[in-house]
Amino acid sequence: MRPGLLREWKLDAASFHEAAGAADGTTPPSYNQEWHLKYVSKLAERGIRIPMWMGFVFEISGSLRTEMFRETLRVCAERHETLRSAFRVRDGRTECFTVAPERLRVKDEILGDFAGGDEMCLWLQERIDDATDAFCRPSYVVETVERVDSTTVIVALDHAHTDGLSVMTAVQEWQDLYAAVAGGRTVEHQQVGSYVDFGVAERAAAESVGSDDPAVGCWRRFIETGGEGLLRFPLDLGVAEGELLPHTKLDVRLLDGPAAEAVEEACHGAGGGFLAGLLAAFAIVTHQITGDPVYRTVMPWHTRSRPEWLRSMGWYVGIGPVEIDLSAAESFRDVVRSAQRSAVTAQLLSRTPIARIAQLLGIEDELEQRMPEVFPFVSFTDMRVIPGTLRWSEWNARPLVRMKTRGNRVNTWIHRTHEGVWVTARYPGTETADAGVACYANGVRKVLQTVAQTGDYVLGGCPTTAGGAA
Repeated sequence: MRPGLLREWKLDAASFHEAAGAADGTTPPSYNQEWHLKYVSKLAERGIRIPMWMGFVFEISGSLRTEMFRETLRVCAERHETLRSAFRVRDGRTECFTVAPERLRVKDEILGDFAGGDEMCLWLQERIDDATDAFCRPSYVVETVERVDSTTVIVALDHAHTDGLSVMTAVQEWQDLYAAVAGGRTVEHQQVGSYVDFGVAERAAAESVGSDDPAVGCWRRFIETGGEGLLRFPLDLGVAEGELLPHTKLDVRLLDGPAAEAVEEACHGAGGGFLAGLLAAFAIVTHQITGDPVYRTVMPWHTRSRPEWLRSMGWYVGIGPVEIDLSAAESFRDVVRSAQRSAVTAQLLSRTPIARIAQLLGIEDELEQRMPEVFPFVSFTDMRVIPGTLRWSEWNARPLVRMKTRGNRVNTWIHRTHEGVWVTARYPGTETADAGVACYANGVRKVLQTVAQTGDYVLGGCPTTAGGAA
């Protein structure tokens, strides 16, 4: 990042402290927030604090109009209630409270004029890590690096207030809000819902779910049938039982743009969508390594079921169980059909929070102890549908994630853009895991590339060992 004048922006903490002292007007945190805060609190009891924030960065052309930017931040916090909410613990219970829009004040502080980019980035990381603790008020921060010709904007938030889709959608939103404020145009909020309200509605709906609900039965069968296999990666990671190691990651391009289109066409011909094709490739590679006839994983899904939540900032994510039967499959196309059915079911099941499922199954303590890796998962985001992504190169924009966590599982994120499909795997940092995860990703890539070239993939052989690690 090019250096410049570093300025830090925050909502005035005084308004949060005032709201925290009020006797009423609080709500429970959402289920995701509750688990996150429990995890953070347990670490704090052991004297441990780790950064767990998400955010985004983009550039504004020209020098920064500071008062216009101040109003942009205020308007954004007015629009998204989670940005003016925080947490307090009272009588042993965690509560969410909110600052009224009219009480919002934005403060800024010049941190220094940097000549070197490396020094500035180290300073930035430290400031952001300190400002995004889950119990900070507020628990997010905005940094600007100002120059004559452009300004870089960095927005970082504790995970309690955002998810991946939120931060990616916010890039264009902030560009639009800044342009509207600078142009003197009125900013409307009526089509943007509140994540605080969502959390209340989600909890009310979940509490009506009983132990005889079909979703509970599906999860029970999935967990009992999958057993310990749900937690294990199909290749050795070089991690001892119970050992938690610092995470590292691998980024691999699976397909270029035209190849992704070819795979999608093959999936449609088999009766599924592109996501089903991705899951089918994972299922095939796992089956060829382990010989297991059924592939099981967990998949995150967005829970933005109402129009007003589509562009709302918050942690709108549930998880659903994926179960793909390969016992009678002879080709990729056969597996796609099973994967499509399972994906549809998993999305429906994700509407019931896993925290509520865990309560009803009596495994809440067990799952909470696994935080932040409750289940290994495979996540997919089609970034082509996110507003503004075609201009990200112009804005020098990208999402940011800093999760300095430890664990012994493998979690996978897949992103599709107009240029292609990429996979990011997070896993415990060992040489054995480096080789195993790269080998697995190479196997998935070979399956998908074969489908792109021929329209199908015949089961048999082991693609992860035929070509070595990617």
